[in-house]
Amino acid sequence: MLNTFNGVLKKSSSDNPYLLAMSKEAVVDEIIQPNELGRIRYRGSVWNAKCLQEITIYPEEVVYVVGNDNITLIVDIVPHNNDNYPDQSQKKSPAATPLFFLGNFVLLLLMLL
Repeated sequence: MLNTFNGVLKKSSSDNPYLLAMSKEAVVDEIIQPNELGRIRYRGSVWNAKCLQEITIYPEEVVYVVGNDNITLIVDIVPHNNDNYPDQSQKKSPAATPLFFLGNFVLLLLMLL
């Protein structure tokens, strides 16, 4: 069963939430050819890896872990957008409420007294 967390096939990190916390960079150790396994260095360990695209990835190239197939990691050459971890720079701060201003006003009065 193929698990991914990028929304392409199936969102799942229940098998190993530590491993699939989010799309992370890895470095290719052994060449990854189409329909064949290669090896990558990921989080301090060496893993079997395969790419779903019909491309060859050479050693020392940076790839991104996007899922797993049992103990084989699925990699891609571009990072995937992960809806579970949206970009925090686009997060809007909530509008200040009148109660917030009233509380600050009361606090300022208490400090002045």
